[in-house]
Amino acid sequence: MESDFIRVSRRRDGMWAVFRGRGSLVLLAFRLKAHAIAYARAVSFSRKLALFVDNRCGVGVRQPSTSLTYPILLD
Repeated sequence: MESDFIRVSRRRDGMWAVFRGRGSLVLLAFRLKAHAIAYARAVSFSRKLALFVDNRCGVGVRQPSTSLTYPILLD
């Protein structure tokens, strides 16, 4: 992975966390994966960072940050 990036990963408590960089600085945590991805895409797009989203096995898969999609409702 690149040195400065955004990553969406599931925590042990079931929440979806948005991390930045190798130091794993947690930006925010969400109950829904779609909300975490929407936030991560916005951050990666605005800061021109690579975006990785964990798949079911916990492996980060690179995602395009240019396709900005947002959920209709934010709980």
